[in-house]
Amino acid sequence: MTASIDHYAVLGVDSDAQREDIHRAWLAAARINHPDALGDVNEVERRAAARRMHEINEAWRILGSPDLRASYDKTQQRNRDRSKPSLSEWTEEFSEMEASDPPGFEVGNPFVATALRALPWLVIGAIGIGIFVFSAFATNSRPERWTPVTEPPSDRCVVVRDDSVRSVDCERKSSRLVVDSFDIGSAGECPPETESVQARKLMEIYCLTAVEEDGDPS
Repeated sequence: MTASIDHYAVLGVDSDAQREDIHRAWLAAARINHPDALGDVNEVERRAAARRMHEINEAWRILGSPDLRASYDKTQQRNRDRSKPSLSEWTEEFSEMEASDPPGFEVGNPFVATALRALPWLVIGAIGIGIFVFSAFATNSRPERWTPVTEPPSDRCVVVRDDSVRSVDCERKSSRLVVDSFDIGSAGECPPETESVQARKLMEIYCLTAVEEDGDPS
């Protein structure tokens, strides 16, 4: 009896298959693999078929006998148990390992060993600093908030940027005086000598005029 060969696999059945199922599997395998069923083949193929047929017949001889099958199953189970490491072996091997040093890796220089142990914390710290610097840069690089004028009085000064109107001090350079304002689509009109500026976001039209250095409209 050859314990290294899986007779169940040879016949294509499970290890808990009934004898009738094993017998049917043996007949089917013998019918397909018998050398006489090959026809005109070369010698190499015929010898391979003969070896295959021998394995099929041997599998049926072992598995078809209750006593031989029981002995075969015990041998196979013993071989499987022998190939599995016991829990105690795993525990002993694991206990011999040092948590700080991976297997097969030793550092003789204590300074290098200390640096390696601190490396993960240094990386985490560098990432944190990078996030802080990026956040600070992003905050400082934000453009000046543009505060639109909702209802500017007639004596307020504004600057216009991209169809947006911002209230500013009249002494600021490029500021203009708001003479009047009305809703877009209304019948209002800007007075002569003023510039009509549409603030589309506010749906407003502003009538603006330049501001002289003394604060009086030009």
